[in-house]
Amino acid sequence: MHVENKVSWAIEPHRCALLIHDMQTHYLSMAPATARNEVIANAGRVAKACITHDVPIFASQAPAAHDIRERGLMLEMWGKGPSPLGAELDQGLGLDTGVVRQLMKRSYSAFYANDFEVMLRRLERDCLIIVGVFTSIGCHSSAMDAFMRDIRVFAVADAMADFNAQDHEAGLTSMSRLCARVIDSDFVSVSLNTTRF
Repeated sequence: MHVENKVSWAIEPHRCALLIHDMQTHYLSMAPATARNEVIANAGRVAKACITHDVPIFASQAPAAHDIRERGLMLEMWGKGPSPLGAELDQGLGLDTGVVRQLMKRSYSAFYANDFEVMLRRLERDCLIIVGVFTSIGCHSSAMDAFMRDIRVFAVADAMADFNAQDHEAGLTSMSRLCARVIDSDFVSVSLNTTRF
């Protein structure tokens, strides 16, 4: 799909962090198989490029609830959430967990009920590359929250997935209009490899 971006921000590795949004087995299993395989492959490729260029990586995760009351309204909308096994970062990404900063959250946005913004500020990062699921829900919410904190967002279209193609496209279109530059995984790789300081 073609998305009309309102901004032409450039990826500068020393200013960026990567957010792997909710790429847990529990959530990935809800995406169509083709989209799931594509997002795992492309998100893994983006993450490995970020490791090479010293871009810090955060992985947001919704923890398994010990008590269903921890889910709040998420329980009514989405059920009990991930089990302990389904809460793990998908192994298909091929990432050493030692290079990934775990980020626990309890609602859609990766900024909810944690110190993600503080960690980004301490690392002097004001740009966020986002991959993961679901495009129109958590990825969009995180992009909006980042934008409202004056953090530039790069939404990697082919490293995101949703319940269906229509929701995926709607999420990308909304982000491009409101809070992000929509790009693809090749753009990330080329930008990281050609930027010099």
